[in-house]
Amino acid sequence: MRHVKHRTPTGRPHRVAELLRERLALILLHKCADPRLKEVTLTEVEMSPDLKQAKVFYVARENVDRDQVQTALGKALGFIKAEVARENLFRLMPEFFFLPDPGLDRAARLEELLQAAKAGPKPEEHSDT
Repeated sequence: MRHVKHRTPTGRPHRVAELLRERLALILLHKCADPRLKEVTLTEVEMSPDLKQAKVFYVARENVDRDQVQTALGKALGFIKAEVARENLFRLMPEFFFLPDPGLDRAARLEELLQAAKAGPKPEEHSDT
């Protein structure tokens, strides 16, 4: 029986993803002129094993329109890639995909459900007619 070695998240793609997340966060915070991008928190970056694609997950603050943030990220993509290229992190620039992080939305919904469960069943209104 052959043992299959599973890739762990401590491999090179994981290390590169963490470094890229830090650099992208600094670029968005300090170098991008669009104020909508200052309201974004990068939660995670997932690199493909060949380092050619990067899924960048983000969360926008509550008072910010998510569609506007996605539009701003799309418009700033060329500038962001140029800044990453300037830092010489990659031989070949990966393709970036900016995606809203669904984890926090799920967590908020789960919290609502837990609070509703703690409150117990709602008493039914009886009408005497």
